[in-house]
Amino acid sequence: MRNRPRRCKAGGLPSGAWQGPTPCMIVDMHTHAGRASGTGAPWTATPEVLATMGPAGIDAAVVAAIPDAPVIRRNAATRRIEQFRDPRPGECWEATCAHLDAIASTGPRLALEPADIRPGDPAVVLAVEGCDGLEGGLDRLDALAARGVRSMQFVHYRVNETGDIQTAPPVHGGLTAFGVDVVRRMNALGIIPDVAHCTEDTALGVCAASTRPVLCSHANLQDDSGHPRFISIDYARRVAETGGVVGGWIAVLWDDPWNSFIDHILRLVDAVGVAHVGIGTDMPAGVAEKVMPDFRTHAGIPAALAARGLAPDEIAAICGGNWLRLFQATRAA
Repeated sequence: MRNRPRRCKAGGLPSGAWQGPTPCMIVDMHTHAGRASGTGAPWTATPEVLATMGPAGIDAAVVAAIPDAPVIRRNAATRRIEQFRDPRPGECWEATCAHLDAIASTGPRLALEPADIRPGDPAVVLAVEGCDGLEGGLDRLDALAARGVRSMQFVHYRVNETGDIQTAPPVHGGLTAFGVDVVRRMNALGIIPDVAHCTEDTALGVCAASTRPVLCSHANLQDDSGHPRFISIDYARRVAETGGVVGGWIAVLWDDPWNSFIDHILRLVDAVGVAHVGIGTDMPAGVAEKVMPDFRTHAGIPAALAARGLAPDEIAAICGGNWLRLFQATRAA
């Protein structure tokens, strides 16, 4: 890991910030909570992985369906995920619904409202990783909200009708007019707008259009690795200015992944303040498949942050309180 920060000197939480019902409440803002169900299949939640939430003290996991799963794959030469064909009409919508059905089939307790997040009673919050399934229409967004989706990214590894992605050349130059409509409908429906995987221009468009806090569920600050999924300080600060949260991410930290993960969380704290940082592991994708295959490792996050100098209220905010505050503000709409 390059650019390893010194011990963080995070300041206290702002007045009125959520400080948690317990000092170690943990919410993972972006997971897939399981494994691939077959060759080329997306990560999907499994009962045995979800069963590790309770013993590890995980109060909620945001579990995401992947609409573009049928049309993306890892390039054998570059090792990067990319689109390899265009989807058939309706294919991304079918993939979204099938993946949500697969998550529901594991029988988790779903959290539809902030009050459903209760210490010691693990819950799953449904999310969708990209608006590909909307295919330019807002009615499907209403349908997703009705079936319990509470957080949604605009893009994943495919440029769609809402905006551009970090890992491919820009097509739209930022958030599209349809993307603005999607932001407004998300605000009205009480769905958290998530800018993970968005280019900076697209993310700034979301922040400008949203009347509610914006989430960037899994991303780290840029360093000298040049990773295309890491974001600038300006990007992170603009998300924070909406009252939003940026999630520290473990999925691509191949060099000393656990300590690098904690380092990146602390870099975010230094950049945007402790009230705007959370945990978004993307487990079990990438390096997390080996380092964080289930939720048991999450139990070590509070202790790791304490060892680096954070106070109990700061740890509580990062581990779950900040995301819950964002969820509350979103559902208040």
